[in-house]
Amino acid sequence: MQENLIQFRHLNCIFVICENAVPVFLYAAAHPTGKQLDTIRRELGYYRPNFMGNQWAGWTMPDVLPQTPDEGPINVSRARGISMISARPWVGLYNIPILSTNVSAARRIARKVSARGGGLPTVQTLRVVCGDFNEIACMLLEPNQIGADRVQNLVEMLAAQEGLDVEKGYFTDLSPEMIVEQYMNLISNKKSSP
Repeated sequence: MQENLIQFRHLNCIFVICENAVPVFLYAAAHPTGKQLDTIRRELGYYRPNFMGNQWAGWTMPDVLPQTPDEGPINVSRARGISMISARPWVGLYNIPILSTNVSAARRIARKVSARGGGLPTVQTLRVVCGDFNEIACMLLEPNQIGADRVQNLVEMLAAQEGLDVEKGYFTDLSPEMIVEQYMNLISNKKSSP
């Protein structure tokens, strides 16, 4: 198994580097020490406030990375960015709109939902400014154990305690079932084409 992961890691890195000349960071089972994605993002300054002094409004990519990537150049092309590669079980990305501009309250909610803040195990969160409201961006590390429904319920409860309204959350990525369905459609279309 470990040998397969090493081959997977190197093949993916070779493809990404050769085809795109981008910095590559490995995480989870693809990284030799199992380094986690949120650790790499912290090292790169991904979570640092970068808007109006104390808000996060998306990562500002530097021209030169503060950390050396596992593979590829340390310089970042604005057109190509960076790549993070892993071999790990599926991760769900689920965002929940908080209908308020109250940054402090949204930050408290995000912290209380995350495993780091004593909330739900295997859930990582980030409060994101979205114009005239906030969102709680959630990474569900084990979505079969802690799903979007549990996260949604906890955010709704915490927001109600703050006197805030919440909209129904949404996935920002495809589910494993949707990916399989799209793949099956793709290959069935190729079989029926001359």
